[in-house]
Amino acid sequence: MLIRFFTRDALIVAATAGLWWWLAPYSAGVGFLADFTGWVVGLMLFACAYLAHEWSHYLGAVAMGSQVSVGENLGSAFLFSFESEGNSLLQFVVMSLSGFVATAAAVAFFYLLLPDEFFASRVARGGVLFLTFLGVALEVPLLSYGLMTRSVPKQVSV
Repeated sequence: MLIRFFTRDALIVAATAGLWWWLAPYSAGVGFLADFTGWVVGLMLFACAYLAHEWSHYLGAVAMGSQVSVGENLGSAFLFSFESEGNSLLQFVVMSLSGFVATAAAVAFFYLLLPDEFFASRVARGGVLFLTFLGVALEVPLLSYGLMTRSVPKQVSV
C-alpha cells in the first residue's frame, strides 16, 4: 500500500509543478483569471507542503526503526499510524520533529524562492503558515505531553 501512497503523492507533486509552470504567471495579473489561477496553484503548493510534512513524519519514524502501520485508504489524508506500544519516547520525538523539518523547509522555500508578484505564491505562503499553526496547535502539545510524562502518547495518527 505504501507504493500506492507514494505514487499518489508523486502524481500530485508532478501535477502541481506542471500547473505552477503553466498557470502561476497568470496569477501576477488582476481579475478573475489571476485570482482563480492563484488560488488553484497556491492551494496545490500548500497540499504538497502538507504531503512533505506527513512523509517526513513517516521517514523519521522508519529511520528510527519505529513500529508503524501504513494506512489502507488512498482517499485519507493520514499516511500511517505510529504504534504507541512497542516504540520508545526517542522514536516518538524523532518522528514528531521530522514533520517540523519538512514544514520549515517548505516555509523557507515558499518565502525565499517563490516570486512575490504571483498571487499563487501568497496563497501558498498563507497555506504553509496555516500548516505551521496546525503543527504548533496540534502536534506540539502532544510532543510536550510525551516529554513531560516520559512516555509515548497512546493515540498517534499521522
